[in-house]
Amino acid sequence: MQLETDATVGVRREILDLLRQQMDALNSPLGLTDEKLRGCYERQARVQELREQLQDNATAMATVMPPPVAVTSVDPAA
Repeated sequence: MQLETDATVGVRREILDLLRQQMDALNSPLGLTDEKLRGCYERQARVQELREQLQDNATAMATVMPPPVAVTSVDPAA
């Protein structure tokens, strides 16, 4: 389970890094060259892949995790 959580954190970090790169490219004082625009499209595609991976991981975790157990009393005498 810890490995899956670490993988999810890694994916989220990569998404954030890609989005920061997108912002840097879009905020460039030199404008958006064809090369920078191509990079933006590539990062956008990668972010979409990673989002799908996160969704797949979340779906897999939902099927692996047992449903929560309701606790009706914390009194050991009950």
